[in-house]
Amino acid sequence: MHTAPAGMRLCPTRVDGAPTLVAHTITQPMCQTRQREHYHKCPTCALNNARAAERERSTALGGAPGARQAV
Repeated sequence: MHTAPAGMRLCPTRVDGAPTLVAHTITQPMCQTRQREHYHKCPTCALNNARAAERERSTALGGAPGARQAV
């Protein structure tokens, strides 16, 4: 499995941890740029800002990461 050097990210990083067929090593600023520009692989990436924010909200509410909270 390919790993990114320190300070770099593997794009995309699959949520399930499985290796991707085609991956790129990119900097964190490039990762943020791709997310802002709606790069087609971002919605399924574990490093997606929206996914990370949901995990934080879930953890703060006492739920399991990725679990949906009843409203």
